[in-house]
Amino acid sequence: MVVKKKSKVTTALIPVLFLIGIIAIVTPVNACYTNRIYIMAKGDDEDIAGATTSIIAMIEFDKASGIPSVAQVEFQTKIYDESGEKIYSMKGKLIDGLIISDSFQFYCTVREVTWINLWFIMGEGRLKTTDTVIEIEYRGQTITLPNTEGQYIPFSIFMMVSPKGEYVLGEDPEVFIWPQGGWATAGIMVGGIPSFGVVTYLTKYMEKLVP
Repeated sequence: MVVKKKSKVTTALIPVLFLIGIIAIVTPVNACYTNRIYIMAKGDDEDIAGATTSIIAMIEFDKASGIPSVAQVEFQTKIYDESGEKIYSMKGKLIDGLIISDSFQFYCTVREVTWINLWFIMGEGRLKTTDTVIEIEYRGQTITLPNTEGQYIPFSIFMMVSPKGEYVLGEDPEVFIWPQGGWATAGIMVGGIPSFGVVTYLTKYMEKLVP
């Protein structure tokens, strides 16, 4: 089955080449008061018109040192046509994610803000998609979505989480909060660079205190 579809991008949070030519600072993670963080984001996708997205993740900390040790991530997106019929789905899983930072930041050229205090996680995971060839308009470009022919295959996965939706403008040190609050994004990497991702707003961000 071959489906050709173009959809208008309504909003955007993730630069496709955010690791190239952006302001990005990776700093050591410092966490001492939790041993686990639960993350859930679910709702309309903010980058893909006619799509819904869910992202679930857990970040675990070493109880002795308080340093994050591993992250688990699952994400799924479903794309529907104008009649409401599902025409494509994508599922990704990351079991042993590498926690790069809890204070990552990057400049978003679309919204013209610098997102700050982000969790940034990446690693080798698995991806499964509908056996469908589909094109969409994504962040100003027409792209062909991955097709794994209905099978899980190895794929590099990334996730970023903004717990509060914090950002700054230019060189101004004042921190602002995005009106819709925190958000999460997850997707695939090609050559070490995020090439496609799904994004939606947080519905839960819960820290479990060490007993």
